[in-house]
Amino acid sequence: MTKKNSRKPKLEFTLARTAVALTIAGSDPSGGAGLQADLKTFQQMGVYGMSVVTLLTVQNTQRVERVVPLEPELVVQQLRAVLADIRPRAIKLGALGNAAIIRSVAQELAAVNVPVVIDPVMVSKHGHSLIDDAAIESYRRDLFPNSLLITPNRLEAEKLTGMSIRTFPDVQLAIHRLQQMGCRQVLLKFGRIDDTYSVYLSHKNGIVRLATPYQKSNSTHGSGCVLAAYITGLLALGATDLTEVAEHSLVETTKAVSVAAPLGRGIFPAETRVMHNPLSEASAATD
Repeated sequence: MTKKNSRKPKLEFTLARTAVALTIAGSDPSGGAGLQADLKTFQQMGVYGMSVVTLLTVQNTQRVERVVPLEPELVVQQLRAVLADIRPRAIKLGALGNAAIIRSVAQELAAVNVPVVIDPVMVSKHGHSLIDDAAIESYRRDLFPNSLLITPNRLEAEKLTGMSIRTFPDVQLAIHRLQQMGCRQVLLKFGRIDDTYSVYLSHKNGIVRLATPYQKSNSTHGSGCVLAAYITGLLALGATDLTEVAEHSLVETTKAVSVAAPLGRGIFPAETRVMHNPLSEASAATD
C-alpha cells in the first residue's frame, strides 16, 4: 500500500489537557538536534517537555568535535527523578551513547507503561559515528522489545539488520528483521525516491509508504530528531493511529526543512517554529 501526501492529513482524537512528553537524548549546544530540537518541537505543539541528558557533544552546524557519554548512574538518577514526580504520556529516545546507558535506560523503562518511540541515532549529519557495535547489539537485545515504534533511517536500519537496503523487497525484509528483534512497529526513513522523500511504516495490512515532495534543502540538521519528537508529541496529546500520526509528522517535518532560515555555516537546522500546534484546532480538551 502506498500513500502520497498531497495535503495536510487531518488528525481526529481527543486532546489531553496535560500532555507531557519526555526526551532521553544527547545535547546539541547549537540547538539544531538532540534534546534541544525535541524540546522545541514539544513546545511548538503545546506539549510540556522534559529531558534526561545522556551525553554531551561539542558540535555546531559544521562538525562534531567531541562526544562525552554521561555515567549510566547519572542518567538513571535523572530518569528516576522525573518519573517519580511528573509522569510523561509518551517518551522519545534519541542518542544514548553506549551499551551501558542503553541497558540502564531499558531496565528503567521496562516497568513504565507509556508509548516509547526510539530514534536510534548512530551517525550525525556530519558523518560522525555516535555509537559502537556493542551499543548496536544492546539496542537489539535490551531496548527494542519495550518500544512502540522505532524510526531508523536507511543507514541505521542497515547497521541494525546487517543487510543492504536498496529496493522495496529489501525494505520488507529489513522491517521483518527489526520486528523480530521485538519492535512492535517500524518507521523506516528510506529517503529520496524520484521527486519524493519516502518512509515506510509497518502496518497491520502490510507496509504503507508515506511520501512528501523531496526538498532540495540544506536545512536538515536535526530533522530526524524533529520527526520522532513530533510523533512522540502527538502520542502524548492522545493520538493512537500510528499511520495518521506518522503521516502528519512527516508533513510537518517537511515544512520545517523547506522554509528554514540559513543559520550557521554548515548543515542548517530544520525550522521548528513553523510547525503546527494541534491544540490550535482542538474542539475539546480533556484528560
